[in-house]
Amino acid sequence: MSIVLRILMLIGAVSLLIFMLKRIRQSKLKIEYAVFWIVFAAVLVFMSLFPYVFYWISDLIGFQSPINMIYLVIIFILIVKLFLTSLQISQLENKIDNLVQKIAIEKRLSEEKEEKDTKEKV
Repeated sequence: MSIVLRILMLIGAVSLLIFMLKRIRQSKLKIEYAVFWIVFAAVLVFMSLFPYVFYWISDLIGFQSPINMIYLVIIFILIVKLFLTSLQISQLENKIDNLVQKIAIEKRLSEEKEEKDTKEKV
């Protein structure tokens, strides 16, 4: 791995770490969501500082090139993260639907109660 690529990876990973910490401080990102991205950036920092570990792992597994293994692992991790995010979005949409239905039912019941009260007064 060339020194320029390692420096660019290190700069990108440190920038991602700083960005995530800034978002956490501004309360724009919950810590539980930021943990994934902080760990991801930390792995990128590790990869840029110790690239030969990944050469050894890729040789051990049988990849022709370490970059192929890195791309495959990163794509796999991001697909899993995307799937988990989709599950979370689905759960939130279900909760929203339930809340809207409860509000509609309560509104209808209160309207019926008001109509009943006005009829009793007449």
